[in-house]
Amino acid sequence: MAKPKLALYWAASCGGCDVAVLDTNEKILDIANIADIIFWPIALDFKYHHVEALEDGNIDLCLFNGAIRSSEQEEITKLLRAKSKVMVAFGACACFGGIPALSNFTNRNETFQREFDSWNIRAILSGSAALCL
Repeated sequence: MAKPKLALYWAASCGGCDVAVLDTNEKILDIANIADIIFWPIALDFKYHHVEALEDGNIDLCLFNGAIRSSEQEEITKLLRAKSKVMVAFGACACFGGIPALSNFTNRNETFQREFDSWNIRAILSGSAALCL
């Protein structure tokens, strides 16, 4: 019997979901023994054309984390859905929008202006304020 095919994708997110998967540590090798990871761009060298070449329904399970914030993310989401038998919204960003969804309440300029004002970038750049991270 062939191993199930697994895909993982990270859209607009904090990366916590991929860290959670990687936190399986050496158990990731056990996962690789029971499933073929056929797409996981954050960890392995896969490109979109590899997914495009697959027949529809070829991926058994796709774990999709992150919100959709760009046309590229929308396109790969639709592609992965077509290629997957089951697609799971994995994590708060995929399910509810998470932190990236906060930008839905303003336009890009308002978001940047608010961020720059909160950091007082002008004072930092002029040397009259310290940047503490």
